[in-house]
Amino acid sequence: MKSLLFTLMFVLSGLWAFAQADICHVEFAAGTRNAAFSNSENVNITFDYSVDEPGGVRIFARPFSNGNLTPGYGASGSALFTGSGSTEVFYNISGGTGVVDEIRFQILNADQSVLLREFWVPVQYHYGQIGVHHFSFSHDEHLASLLLDEAFNISFDYKIDVPGGVRIFVRPMTGGNLTPGYSASGSGIFTGGGSTTVFFTISSGKNVHVDALRVSVVNPDQSQDLLTFYIPVNLYFSTVKIDNIVASGGNFPFSAEDRTISYDYETTEAGGVRIFPRPWTRGGLTPAYSACGSTVYTGTGSSSCDFTISSGNQRVDHMRFQVLNPDQTEVLLEFLSPVDYTFGNFLVEAIQLCPPSPARLQPGERVNINFGLYNDEGMDALIFVRPFTAGNLSPGYAASGSPTYATGSGSGDDFFTINNEDVVVDEIRFQVMNTTQTQTLAEYFIPVHYVFKSDVVNAVEEPLATQGQIEKIEIFPNPATTEFEIGFAVKETQEVSLSLKDATGKTITQINKGKCQAETDQRFTVDLARFNLSPGLYLVELRGEDFRETRKLVVAK
Repeated sequence: MKSLLFTLMFVLSGLWAFAQADICHVEFAAGTRNAAFSNSENVNITFDYSVDEPGGVRIFARPFSNGNLTPGYGASGSALFTGSGSTEVFYNISGGTGVVDEIRFQILNADQSVLLREFWVPVQYHYGQIGVHHFSFSHDEHLASLLLDEAFNISFDYKIDVPGGVRIFVRPMTGGNLTPGYSASGSGIFTGGGSTTVFFTISSGKNVHVDALRVSVVNPDQSQDLLTFYIPVNLYFSTVKIDNIVASGGNFPFSAEDRTISYDYETTEAGGVRIFPRPWTRGGLTPAYSACGSTVYTGTGSSSCDFTISSGNQRVDHMRFQVLNPDQTEVLLEFLSPVDYTFGNFLVEAIQLCPPSPARLQPGERVNINFGLYNDEGMDALIFVRPFTAGNLSPGYAASGSPTYATGSGSGDDFFTINNEDVVVDEIRFQVMNTTQTQTLAEYFIPVHYVFKSDVVNAVEEPLATQGQIEKIEIFPNPATTEFEIGFAVKETQEVSLSLKDATGKTITQINKGKCQAETDQRFTVDLARFNLSPGLYLVELRGEDFRETRKLVVAK
């Protein structure tokens, strides 16, 4: 019999049972979560389910706009689901124009009398007379390194119901502006339905980061903007490129045991380059690392680098590739490539989150976590899975306790929830301790994005009046690199919240929430390195009881 240790909040919650129905993986056939669909076009969604509810369950995915079901929607019904499997559903919008900003998933019992599970997945799907969707790319849009003048190709489907047709332009963006030195294909006039491929390249600069693609739809004479949306990407252009990165060896080495990263390179730098792969953990170089040096590389070839972590239980979540000129005075290329190594004696792996991140949940709704483990500490251990917000335990959290994990392999299932309103969970911490909880054996963090909020988190909501409410609001420095400070004062004592958001309005982290005294300076410092943000445009939102004010923040290298 496993011994269980429960946190006080878990005990007081009445020993909640784990969910009997869950969704742990969601995919959109459109290829991206930012797209446009013509009226009556189906948006197809695939998800994995796991059910042990007696009698089975029914699952419904429905489009939401501004916190409500999207007007004019139609959607597939639900079969009776039992066991585990995968299925595809759809929705469409019959008329009008607007944006679907969330997909609500509901799991109900067989006769639909009991709601078992509910959460929302963020999207930005425009609807109207213009469809531009099912994007595919010549390189991995999540991370790609290209040489200057190397083409990045974008293929997509279109369905145009605008009389006279439209032109469609896809352009690279950096920090909220068109990327300097770009060139791109033009556009014919698109009518009806079909598919096409366009391209762009960057012809000048070094370590140029493209963080978004702007999709612009205009009328044939380009006098009217009909639709614009942005697709996040992570592309680097320079005089050197690194690709075909392979992380070899098992994912659970002992301390001081080498692991190897191999890669291909190509450079147009006549004097060559030096390449330094380095282990990266939670926004910085992994403690106690050692790694290879670098010779001078010219032309095209392949190479590899050995590295290790000499002490402690350490999870390496990325390799940072930094390419310098031969005398190491200029950075030519720098990016993070995801890996998953755990050095030491305790492994947590195969982490499954249900619902998958990103998602919005009602306060009190659970996030379930399943994982595998291997305990080589030579002692029994406990694992506590906890939500984090801006570097601290999330306010108002409740979570499961820990059974005792013996040495050897095993598995775990845990949950957490947030009982407070308007909380963003941006990390989950796995804390491994001895059974008396007097020694911390390991701490591993994984980035997530869960918003616990009853009302909608939306980039297009109507602005609230701000005149006369704010004494001042200022951000310094701006642009920011590693951190920034925000200061503000309000004219009346009230509850305020301060949040950092991306350019689409999605909350990255809640900086602070609480009561502010009238005409009293409030100052907060935000460590940007924690969030692995790409350079670009972000939003800082100050919200009070009767106002909301937003300031632009540029994150630079």
